[in-house]
Amino acid sequence: MTAEYWRAKIWGLLHDPVLKALHDNSGRGKNSFYKQLEVMKPWVETGKTPDQSSGKVLENILLADYIASASDRSAIGSVTASINYAPGKNREKGLEITHLLSGARQEFKIKLHTELIESKRQEYLQKKEGELLAEIDNHLRTDIKNIKHLFWWLWRCLPQATCDLFDKDNSLMLMPAETRLPDASIWSHLSMTSALAGALAGYDLTAAQIQRWQGNDDLSHPYLAVFSFSPVQELIKSSRKMRDFWAGSWLLHYLSAKVCWKLANQYGPDTLLYPSLYQQPLIDHWLLQEIERLKKEEKIDFDFSEWVKQPSSKSLLTAGFPNVISLILPKDKVQAAMQTAQQTLLEEWLIIGDLVFKELHDKRHWMRELKPDHNSWQGWLKSQWQVYWTALPIGKGKQFKTAAIPENVNDQLQNWLNQQNQAYNVSEKQKLFQSQELKFLRDAYDKRLEEQHRKFSVNVGSWWGYIFDATRASLAAVKNARNWELPTAFGPRSTISGIGPVVSPGKDGKDWITEGDTKESWEKKESWEKHDAGFFDGTEQLNATEVVKRCLHEILPGLLGIKKEDIAASYPDLTSGVAGYLKVNQTKQQENFDHACEAIIKAFPSTKTIIDQMYKKWGIPWIDSSESQKYHCRLLNAGWLVEDLQTPELNILQIQLEKAKEENKEVIRKQIIAKKRDYREDIQKIITEHYPKNNPSDWYVLAAGDGDSMSEWLKGIKLKNYGDYIPSELSVNLESFPEFLAIQKRMGPSTHSALSRALLDFSNQLVPYLTQSRYAGRLIYGGGDDVLAYTNLWEWDKWLWDIRQCFKGAKDPHEEKEFSNDGDYWKYLKDDGEKVGLVDRPLFTMGSEATISFGIIIAHHSVPLAIALESLWEAEKKAKDHVYIDNNGEKKAKDAVQVRVLYGNGNTLKSTAKFDVFSEWQQLITNDLESAIFEQAASLWSQHPAPSLEAIVPWTKAFCDRRDQFQNDKNSTLFQKQLADFFTALFITTETKQLDNEIQSWLKLAAFVKRNRDIKVRGEN
Repeated sequence: MTAEYWRAKIWGLLHDPVLKALHDNSGRGKNSFYKQLEVMKPWVETGKTPDQSSGKVLENILLADYIASASDRSAIGSVTASINYAPGKNREKGLEITHLLSGARQEFKIKLHTELIESKRQEYLQKKEGELLAEIDNHLRTDIKNIKHLFWWLWRCLPQATCDLFDKDNSLMLMPAETRLPDASIWSHLSMTSALAGALAGYDLTAAQIQRWQGNDDLSHPYLAVFSFSPVQELIKSSRKMRDFWAGSWLLHYLSAKVCWKLANQYGPDTLLYPSLYQQPLIDHWLLQEIERLKKEEKIDFDFSEWVKQPSSKSLLTAGFPNVISLILPKDKVQAAMQTAQQTLLEEWLIIGDLVFKELHDKRHWMRELKPDHNSWQGWLKSQWQVYWTALPIGKGKQFKTAAIPENVNDQLQNWLNQQNQAYNVSEKQKLFQSQELKFLRDAYDKRLEEQHRKFSVNVGSWWGYIFDATRASLAAVKNARNWELPTAFGPRSTISGIGPVVSPGKDGKDWITEGDTKESWEKKESWEKHDAGFFDGTEQLNATEVVKRCLHEILPGLLGIKKEDIAASYPDLTSGVAGYLKVNQTKQQENFDHACEAIIKAFPSTKTIIDQMYKKWGIPWIDSSESQKYHCRLLNAGWLVEDLQTPELNILQIQLEKAKEENKEVIRKQIIAKKRDYREDIQKIITEHYPKNNPSDWYVLAAGDGDSMSEWLKGIKLKNYGDYIPSELSVNLESFPEFLAIQKRMGPSTHSALSRALLDFSNQLVPYLTQSRYAGRLIYGGGDDVLAYTNLWEWDKWLWDIRQCFKGAKDPHEEKEFSNDGDYWKYLKDDGEKVGLVDRPLFTMGSEATISFGIIIAHHSVPLAIALESLWEAEKKAKDHVYIDNNGEKKAKDAVQVRVLYGNGNTLKSTAKFDVFSEWQQLITNDLESAIFEQAASLWSQHPAPSLEAIVPWTKAFCDRRDQFQNDKNSTLFQKQLADFFTALFITTETKQLDNEIQSWLKLAAFVKRNRDIKVRGEN
């Protein structure tokens, strides 16, 4: 039993009052209710608590609070001045809180503000804490066997219970840990303190050691560990269908979540620094499942469902976990934890592989001769993942802190500082402490000693940003030193990726098999016949990993306990962009779409079976939520429809192919191809009759975005000065204070924890809402600052701009202004937030100083998805590589987008620009102008470009004056100005050698978008 470990963590969670931010000086220095918990009595009754006892191990645990606070508060925590909620001189005022990155300010004020100020504050808040204690089930807080579940309740449910207690006021999630530096929440600080307390206690700490520490025992040392696995992009890119693409992303997410869940169950959810597990759908799902299982087994008599709601199927099926996991562990458990992570990854992966094998082989009689332990199946699956990890100590040596701050012990201080600076490779320019900060530390130390007769110390938490960076660098070194690669496939390889052996049963008891033999295996009817769901088409040959991806949707109902139709709605079809067309346009287009679908089904009745297998789900939440949508967009693409088509004629030919001799098979294959070609032509005639100009399913759009320079944010390089984060009313009567405020703030452990948790607001709430409710898209992956989404030709540019502005916490660009952006947080203004999946509180964005870069692919339906995905990540990389030198000689990198149009003939149009330039381009295509005007502008620029910035306005004026479209047109002046603004912005932010090409490319892109968004329906010219 590891009771002492969990007690240390419970102390960490409750060492401060949870309502600390609402207290004044009379109450904020106390504890929460941990002393009243029965399971804590062995510590409390013997006076052996970290904040009471001078016992060696308890002093070690107490360091958790100091380390968690250190860099986040720096010397601010040592000053005697205070900031109170509803101060006596202004009772109507709440607290000024600041954005933890940008420093933007907003007022924090609770719903029950009046009730609080009209009561005796300390008595009122202590009564509230008592009510929170009463929320905990008696069995949970008294039975030592439930101590781990008690911790889970405190970590996961207490924040929600607190919000509910204050009239369901979710803004209490923003309560700051330190009112004098109010940029990180109390919940982040408590979680970080808890993680450090457990690591400082040690996993195997005993009750005897708490009572009496033996001198020869080593105290536990906390380590920052990072675990990762690969390959990632390769797994996602080897996709032929959108189902494969989604499945690859989701599998990575699921496996990472399983590793996190296993580690969280063993060491506590607080130990996971990144990703944060708080309110993660899969973690909540498994937590509720475990509690329910234990209740059924009559091992417990409580549940968490009042505070943890069952996540929706939509959220469970949206990927978001990264393949890199950071956590805080006791030194003695680092190796064991990393082995557990590796073992869990492989076990869960093989479980999924086994479920898919049973679904295909046992239920559907696919490749009947294939054995589950065959090298092309299990052998390949076992070699799929490469794992690597590293860990570094939090603090060099055994001395975590020092009070040697006065000048007369400077040598002692400098020796300790040098030890830490050298351990984490801190440069001379950045080394701690800079002269201004050290002067302020000493002044504050003297003042505190004089007024309160108390000293204070500095500790290793101030090096947090450098510790984290050194750990990342160490992981990169481990990764670069590896000699692992995917095993060589001796024999036919996958027709999708060219990687790995094609799944086959072998021949004559040997693994070696010829290309002809594998082709025959995959052509057999049981390999491609639909049996309620399409898997393979008879022409493709996949490796084991690709088979798992292709069939994942069939095993998910059992794996997650969700409905089959919900899974069909979790990924879009490549034709699902039609949803954007129907959303943007009016009823007439819906009627024409219905008529076209009816005509196709009438001519080819078996197409109805194909659509029924998809449960009529488009994989686009906006349209799938509509009860009136009768048909599936797949009906508008003749090629993809024929791929899944089964007719009596095709079935006869397929049976003949199986029975034919080898020399006759090629003739039958050609007959099948010819028959499908005839079907395709017939279906295309019907589609063209209803869509005589452009088919709305012709193009699919994919987007990949990634926050810029996130490692620099995590290291604290991009943070502002301390003065930007303190409340405007904080007054410190020390001469060195103004100089201290001019020092750049460091990234501390609690701020880091807050950032990890806060990013979930962006990835789990804001991005899904913008992608799937505001627009007709589908989020494939949303984790932290990463976005991978399917969007459409009609909305991609507006969606992209909205995501970028949301990431920065800028004003909501939408005409209805659904969100406010006070303090760089987005707050939903409508009253249907719960319905659309948004919490009723300000939601975190990365703030005004942050940027994101995107790659966008607009691909013709004939372009294979694997090629589009390869190009997608290239486009994202090129956007991040975009750079120019401004007028001050400063290098301006990233904050850009590259849009690529992949044509069916193999040509590619590439357009790259900064996001502010993209906004100007957007204005151009809002005009009701023909595409020809942009083609003419591109052509003229190629022949006669404007030679300088000053020549742009005359150039655009001359261009507009000479166009027939603008004769006697009042819009001519507006368009001329928009064109000039766009050219000017592009001129300033583009390298000279690329300028002409980029101007032409963006004009051609405008022409392309205008031309292909113009859909004529039957009867229109």
